Amino acid sequence: MAEEPRIINTFQQRRQLEEALATLAATHAEAELVDQVRAIADRFSAELLVAAVQRNLGTTSSQVRGGIGHLCALLPPELIVPPLRAVVADRQHAPLQRTTAALILERYLGETVSPALMGDLAGSDDAAFQSLLEAIEEGRTNRHVLLEYVTQMAEHPVDVAFMVLGLLDRLAPADRVELLRLIAQDQRHQVARVAVERLAMLAAAEAGEAAHRALYVLAQTLSPTLAELCERSLRKLQFTGRRFQPPDPAGWHALLSAADTGGFATLWFVHDVTDPAREDGALLAFVLAPADGVLQFSGVETMEQTQLPSHGKVGDLVNFDNGGGKPALLLQIPFDVGRALVSRTLDAWWARDAQADLPGEYKLYNDLLWQFAPAEMPESLAPFLAEEITTGLEQPDVAALEAAAGALIEHPIFAGWVGWATAVWSTLQPARSGDSTVNTAALTGVVLREIDGLPNRSLLQTTMAGALRLQALWLALHSEEEMAGHAALLARWMTALPVRKNPLLAGLLHAGLERTLHS
Repeated sequence: MAEEPRIINTFQQRRQLEEALATLAATHAEAELVDQVRAIADRFSAELLVAAVQRNLGTTSSQVRGGIGHLCALLPPELIVPPLRAVVADRQHAPLQRTTAALILERYLGETVSPALMGDLAGSDDAAFQSLLEAIEEGRTNRHVLLEYVTQMAEHPVDVAFMVLGLLDRLAPADRVELLRLIAQDQRHQVARVAVERLAMLAAAEAGEAAHRALYVLAQTLSPTLAELCERSLRKLQFTGRRFQPPDPAGWHALLSAADTGGFATLWFVHDVTDPAREDGALLAFVLAPADGVLQFSGVETMEQTQLPSHGKVGDLVNFDNGGGKPALLLQIPFDVGRALVSRTLDAWWARDAQADLPGEYKLYNDLLWQFAPAEMPESLAPFLAEEITTGLEQPDVAALEAAAGALIEHPIFAGWVGWATAVWSTLQPARSGDSTVNTAALTGVVLREIDGLPNRSLLQTTMAGALRLQALWLALHSEEEMAGHAALLARWMTALPVRKNPLLAGLLHAGLERTLHS
């Protein structure tokens, strides 16, 4: 009789575990999925989890498949690897179970699966088509599933991508478009090109508007070669009387942070909730360096209005608590100015590497940004971002440069720059706090001469010049024309002056040293 309570308890735990795994199907964001999986791993024993993984290898939910993959990564390899290998090798199991087990072994556990174990599935696409159908079905309510599907596809050889493209032909035209848009952003140009061509055929035939929209979006974000292919297709459609009509960007607004010394700024695009019951607010968050073509991204399109920054007028400053402990100070800017900044960053991104892989969530959500008419930087603002350099015959106005540097160092948006200089001194430890005998001018001069002799000195100057141009744009958008002019002037001379004669660097280091000595 002593065994009976234990058996009942095990049965109850198994049922609770199955219920917990089932909730993963409704999870939208990858980070949320990982958190849920960790909670499950903490709650149940390893033995129960291994058994649950084996029972769920044939799940029809790609989200649950991803969840059990993350779960396997948290289990001891000696417990989970052997049963997964056994499933792969056992031809009595369904193809979907075997392919899922192989995927987990390779993707989540870093194990190698011999092709011989899966050889009997060669030439059969039943499991692959079933997986595709499941992704399409779940993608109707959670399109993040489609991104996960394409991301997994990209980890396999190009033959797999072409197989998927072939399987898509079995689907209804409307069901192909979103996956084709994502595949068109594949890092492998031969794959992306075929996806663009398929979209062009759909736009000219059955799928019409949805495929037309996808081509229009891709033309604004793909590498130049692929973008030109999209544009040619759009021109052909125009010849037949089909022209895409961009929607009105009503409800969208943009916010920009000040730039740091590395030229990075935060740029948010926000779409207000239109239906509170659906929680359809969107936040597209970039961290970008337009001069260097660096782009990071995260996005959410299922937010409540209370989670979003307020929609003010252009030029307003917004303090927004994003839960990170320190409120973000952002400037309300014109929506198209923000999009033009992203477009410039993409130009630099592709110039640096025409086969660079864009951030995954950017691929998914960029249709929200580029469905509108192309954005151009206004003529009044474009000069602030121009990479203007001095001529060898031109002499600097030292007094003007020193005055500009002094004014900017006192401005609130350069507080982080002073913090950077303070960090430089904290590594050098020039003196104890409060030491009045330190010759700050002499020490600053020594450090400037040291920087001047560094092999990567020009990189520092170029990066800071780009950062100053971005600061100039921010100041101009905040209607601080004089300060914007100061930043533009210093950006122009940043790479031309020796570091030891640069008044901004000297002023920053001096301010940082003063803060270090008196902190």
